[in-house]
Amino acid sequence: MTPVRAWDVMGAMTFTTTAAVQNRWPEALTAATGEFAGVLGTAGTAGLAAPVAACPGWTLRELAGHLGEVHGWAAHIVDGGDPRDNPVERPESRDAPALGTWYARQAENLLTALTEAGADRECWTMAPPRTTQFWWRRQVHETLVHLWDARTALDLPAPLDPQLAWDGVAEVAEVFYPRQLRRERLRPLPQSLVLRPSDLRGDPVVLGEGDMIEVTGPAGVLLLLLWHRISWADALRAGAQGTSRAAELLALPLVP
Repeated sequence: MTPVRAWDVMGAMTFTTTAAVQNRWPEALTAATGEFAGVLGTAGTAGLAAPVAACPGWTLRELAGHLGEVHGWAAHIVDGGDPRDNPVERPESRDAPALGTWYARQAENLLTALTEAGADRECWTMAPPRTTQFWWRRQVHETLVHLWDARTALDLPAPLDPQLAWDGVAEVAEVFYPRQLRRERLRPLPQSLVLRPSDLRGDPVVLGEGDMIEVTGPAGVLLLLLWHRISWADALRAGAQGTSRAAELLALPLVP
């Protein structure tokens, strides 16, 4: 199998998502945004005060505001807007049900913008491809990770689809690790971090250069490790395997 490699800061990046995964993005984004809105409805005003462990200082209320604003920002870009602007309307109230209604409207606006644009309209992106295809993928994974945050904050089951999760792992290698290097938030990894899924057939994802340090595990577990949603100990309990050196590399700011 050919590894998906995140090259050095000045190197080339390859957009490796398969057509099978790309075809799932519209349905996945529709489902994930709908589920997030449903979580807000289930939470009620009291539940909105639940802390979000992966986002220190945030409650579910702040998480919902953040995700809604990100949806609005992405829709603005897809429609040809300047990424330096974010003309998203603020919710009338930060309590239920007004916040949930506002979030659902932002999600609907995003889905409408993406659907009308298709996958090939040129627009600003953080990395190749410089088309709306980028934003379909980015918003799927933004929503899925924050849906996991929201469900976990309310002690609800938070499963992750292995195929979509593995695409999220590849996105980290192709988009965020190189971006962290460009922004000088991180030095190039001194070794190659090789990630292999144990619950599906997928090419390994590689970050960095040098001697290989391998981590295997369920795709969702590896995605949550990269986004610092779970600890190394939690990952091991969930089926991941790797060395303490792998844990050290994964603890670095590979993502914002």
